Amino acid sequence: MPFIVQKLSSDYQNGVTTVICRKIRLGREKDYNDWIRRYLASERKAPGYLGTTIIIPGGSKSPLRYIIRRFIDKSAMERWDNSEESQKLIQEAYNYSTRHYETTSGLETWFTLPDLKTISQSPPPRWKMAIVIFLAAYAISSVSRYVLTPFIGEWPLFGNAVIYTAILVVSLTYFALPIVNRLLRHWLYPGSV
Repeated sequence: MPFIVQKLSSDYQNGVTTVICRKIRLGREKDYNDWIRRYLASERKAPGYLGTTIIIPGGSKSPLRYIIRRFIDKSAMERWDNSEESQKLIQEAYNYSTRHYETTSGLETWFTLPDLKTISQSPPPRWKMAIVIFLAAYAISSVSRYVLTPFIGEWPLFGNAVIYTAILVVSLTYFALPIVNRLLRHWLYPGSV
């Protein structure tokens, strides 16, 4: 069962959300699952609670659990988090799991395909990202300079740089890299697509 979904209130758009990732210790899966059921049962009673979604990337065999919690506002969430009951349950969770932290350099977010098999797909190697970014940036720079030089070629260097940089960043982020990622998905993510 890859998802456990709790009903969210209709005013969830005004609430506050946190995402916590826990990594279950090998052999402690049943203990963790029992713990999360008790934790959710207690959390549901907290004033201002809106709902929880648990995502298990890669299916039930994955040791990772992303817990996405929603409260009506930050103070309601903090009251629950700082309550004696919540603190006791969180301390118990360390018997079965550890907090899991993931970091990225920033470029990896440009290399995410929405239809990959798992949420936890690793980004491609940096050398592949560099090649793809170079090709896309070169194409955008060449076309934008060819088209715009007759109009802004006499502008001061600062003005030119701002215009070309803005075009490059927006084009890479919203158009070029999503398209190139889809076209080169088999090369970027071999065996995953």
